[in-house]
Amino acid sequence: MKRAFTYIFMAAIVVLFTAGCNSSSNNQQTKKAPKRQPVNYANYVIEIITYKTKKGVQQAEYTRLDSIVQQRYTQKQPGYISKESGIDQQGNWLVVLSWDNAAHADADQQAFIKNPLWNGVQKIIDTATIDRKRFFVKDDQSNSLKDVKPYVIELATFKEKKQVQRDTFEKRDQQVDADYISRQTGYITRRTGIAEDGERLMMIYWKTLADADAGMKEFLKEQSVQDYYKMIDWKTVEMKRFQAVN
Repeated sequence: MKRAFTYIFMAAIVVLFTAGCNSSSNNQQTKKAPKRQPVNYANYVIEIITYKTKKGVQQAEYTRLDSIVQQRYTQKQPGYISKESGIDQQGNWLVVLSWDNAAHADADQQAFIKNPLWNGVQKIIDTATIDRKRFFVKDDQSNSLKDVKPYVIELATFKEKKQVQRDTFEKRDQQVDADYISRQTGYITRRTGIAEDGERLMMIYWKTLADADAGMKEFLKEQSVQDYYKMIDWKTVEMKRFQAVN
């Protein structure tokens, strides 16, 4: 991970909530309706988890534990689809977990802290640094990563400008993806999603750091996507790059 990058390839969609009213002969009260996942998105969810290991913990020690947890626990959980791991230049670890629905993702969180493996994890990971976010995704693209290692994960979260219409953004995003992003050398796949609060996720997977660098350089010079940049609320943008490790 050579430096911070200022680019995003993104797609998104808004989260809708509904409310219902419950009336009786004596009073009327308003109840919140259950939260609904974003319109047009499938049930797939991605958990984005980042953290640091404790001081003195070597990378080999962490990756060994990570592999044990994966083999003995994670991949055996109901609804599990895929997992990717990576590390950035500052020593932040990334875990990307994909599940077939939110209920299975919830169940995994609740079950893992009761599993004996959690004790070993707490000895290595600085739990105070854990940041976990969940995004709904249109589909699962993890099969594109099968047998492709090492690779680089460009991760960005953001919100679009309030005046930008969802359909307008989505249409333009698909055009940019088809006409430019997916045609770049070293491009593997792209995954997009949205959180319940409207925060959007974009992950671009590249074969090498050189491919990621070249893709960024060319994208910043591409005049045809300037309108795309203007749809983004850049104050909300956070970007990170991770090198896949296993």
